[in-house]
Amino acid sequence: MSFDLAVWPEPAVITAEEADRTYESLCEREQGVVPADARVVAFHRELTARYPSLSSLPPDELESSPWSADPAVLGDAVLLTIGYSAAGTVAPFARELAERHELVLYDPQARTVYSPPGLRRSWMTVLSAWDGSRVENPDPAQIEAVLGRLSERNWFAVLERGDHYIQVGMGERAATRSPWLALEHREGLPDRHFRVLIADRARAVRAFTGFAAGEEGWRDGFDWQRAEY
Repeated sequence: MSFDLAVWPEPAVITAEEADRTYESLCEREQGVVPADARVVAFHRELTARYPSLSSLPPDELESSPWSADPAVLGDAVLLTIGYSAAGTVAPFARELAERHELVLYDPQARTVYSPPGLRRSWMTVLSAWDGSRVENPDPAQIEAVLGRLSERNWFAVLERGDHYIQVGMGERAATRSPWLALEHREGLPDRHFRVLIADRARAVRAFTGFAAGEEGWRDGFDWQRAEY
């Protein structure tokens, strides 16, 4: 059994759904394509300096290698196939190396994207709820799951990007009564804070998903009123 990772450059933060599509396409590529990105070259060089590829090892050292197969260079990406027992050692080093070289690292087992610091500072969205859950760069399924757990007790969820956010609340603390939800968004300054009451949770999910994806029209179809606090 192996533990697989993939590393490649991206111009912006991506969701797990987008990473899945990229990973699937990488798995269909032919190996050995000359790397086109200097960051990928540096990543592969440093990775194999720490953990030499199987093809470079003498026969008596193969069993001690962490690799199930050589790291596969696929042009602008690298696929890592790690022996499962070595994953706890190699994966953290690969993640640290990817961050250092400003590359995305994707874990297909957990469907988790690790974006480098430069992308996270500019693009990261964070979805959090009253129950303490927290998801970075959530995909639509994760958004639907978090909003699906809203209740009188777990009454609040917010999706933030910098000083912009969209949030939804229910119950007395959100100044609503069932079945109404208070949907709000804020665009930086306090006078750009808007609120609307809706009865359909699916509409809140669609608004959150549109905000997360950076869609221009996610605000459309709501009778927004300026929030007064």
